[in-house]
Amino acid sequence: MKQKIANYTVVIERQKRLGSNKPCYVALVPMLDIATEADTIERVRKDIQSLIQFHLNCLAQEGEVIPLETEQAIVTKSQATIPSGANVSF
Repeated sequence: MKQKIANYTVVIERQKRLGSNKPCYVALVPMLDIATEADTIERVRKDIQSLIQFHLNCLAQEGEVIPLETEQAIVTKSQATIPSGANVSF
């Protein structure tokens, strides 16, 4: 039986953990509305891959439709002016 393959956009950002303020990496899959975090970029990549597969398996077991990204998806960035005096974190 031939397996079907789906590709999903994964956004990885460096952030600070709530509560501890320690740096971490957060991976988000907008199409599936799932996310995870880890201490290293390598770990977060492995974890999000496992989470994607787990999520798809759960959807299939529950008889739900598995959403697929279209070839027309556009990933872009947008600029915005930060108001003067605003508190900014990195």
